[in-house]
Amino acid sequence: MNLIDDSEENEARRYGRHRIMLAVNLYSVHGELGGVLLDISRGGAMLNAHPPLPVGCKLVIERQHLEVPAIVRWVEGNRFGIQFDTPLSELDVLAIVTKSRQRDAA
Repeated sequence: MNLIDDSEENEARRYGRHRIMLAVNLYSVHGELGGVLLDISRGGAMLNAHPPLPVGCKLVIERQHLEVPAIVRWVEGNRFGIQFDTPLSELDVLAIVTKSRQRDAA
């Protein structure tokens, strides 16, 4: 597993994680890429995309009205973890989780 080892990654773990499956668009210097959010917290998320973005890559995640800048912290296969530049509010996280659950119920 490739990863960046710094205190920010450890700090991101302090937030509770929510497992979800939600399609998102990813924008970086490598272009536009479709991906799936697999889990999310206030501090970051785990995604699945092919090909995955490299460690250290800055990106923006976009889903409808939400655009979140982040950086890739680790990569394993097609899965990778990102840290948000600024932590999301709990309301933003809950809105994303709710959308994922509504999609599953439909």
